[in-house]
Amino acid sequence: MRVVYLADAPYIHTKRWIEHSLAQGIECEVITFRPAEIEGANVHYIDGAEGLGKARYLLHARRLKRLVHSLQPDMVHALHLTSYGFLGALADCHPLVVSVWGTDVLEAPNLTPFHRWLTRYALAHADVLTATGLHLATATTPFAPRNKPVTVVPYGVDLAQFKPRKRRARKKTVIGAVSRLSVEKGMSYLVEAFALLRRRYGDTVALQIAGEGPEEGSLRALSRRLGIEDGIEFKGWIDHAELPAFLQGLDIFALPSTYEGFGVAAVEASAMALPVVATNVYGIPDVVIDGETGLLVPPRNPEALAAALGTLVENTDMRAALGEAGREYVASQYDWRQNTAQMDAIYEKVVGWKPNPPAAALINTGSTDANEETATRRRSAGRTGNPDGARDATEPVA
Repeated sequence: MRVVYLADAPYIHTKRWIEHSLAQGIECEVITFRPAEIEGANVHYIDGAEGLGKARYLLHARRLKRLVHSLQPDMVHALHLTSYGFLGALADCHPLVVSVWGTDVLEAPNLTPFHRWLTRYALAHADVLTATGLHLATATTPFAPRNKPVTVVPYGVDLAQFKPRKRRARKKTVIGAVSRLSVEKGMSYLVEAFALLRRRYGDTVALQIAGEGPEEGSLRALSRRLGIEDGIEFKGWIDHAELPAFLQGLDIFALPSTYEGFGVAAVEASAMALPVVATNVYGIPDVVIDGETGLLVPPRNPEALAAALGTLVENTDMRAALGEAGREYVASQYDWRQNTAQMDAIYEKVVGWKPNPPAAALINTGSTDANEETATRRRSAGRTGNPDGARDATEPVA
């Protein structure tokens, strides 16, 4: 089977999905506006007019359409709705699977009437719609045709790669974050919260921030202005393969985003048995259960963030309990092996392709009792939606 992927090739989760497809024997053709090599896949870079930013996507729409049809795929899969999903709709090559990944539906439809029309157009012309989390699926459905469900298929964690070791007690508590350093990730609020922690705990707390982005300079300046630069280490870019080792060295993980479509960073941290302190926005409550796998706080509130982090600084038993529950939750909901089986099941249903091993053999593996316990906990906490959505790709969120 040949699949054309419309996606940003450098993005780690693009690579993960395509590497899985390659391992399944699928011939992968990747059409992208951001070049990168993906071993085993044929990557087609659409170049020209880079100075126009994303406006060049429309400029090259006809070129992309010709390329898609020349490749004669059995299926087209667009990763991200309002860019590649829209181009996939314009290409008019079916079947078309469109995966919603975050700001493409949380933010874009509200920018202009054109963006709202674009969103509806892309959703209407897709044959299958998926979203990475329950919140995203719920946010997508108002823009989709009424008879077209949205199926929850997360991009989860390889639990064999993200495998924690027992953390030893130490004098210094290390708080960490992994993020693109951009405004919406809320890192300035974390730096301000850390300043409050340093006033209370002195040099017994430390902060490590991994990632790159346009806000790095201002974050460094803020740390100097607050007089805490000696307690913060900016780690720069960390390759995904090295991420488990970085997380192993932390005691608490922070995710202070002002908006977040899914929160895969929290999933990866929980997989490493870290307690997560995160903001209660958008898709984050799908992946962090308040009081059970982590603590949720209001966004843009360094005082609340510092208070939650301080609670965990002072309570090592609570840190361990939240971290252990977090890994169990990830194993039941966000196991990469099951998530890929869910997507395989969609491919099988759409084009009749047979995955190896069969998708049905992997979906819902593991402890049924643990899954039911997780569902019960979520219902008792007053959370809405289908807790099993991440486990069964055949049950859409309508």
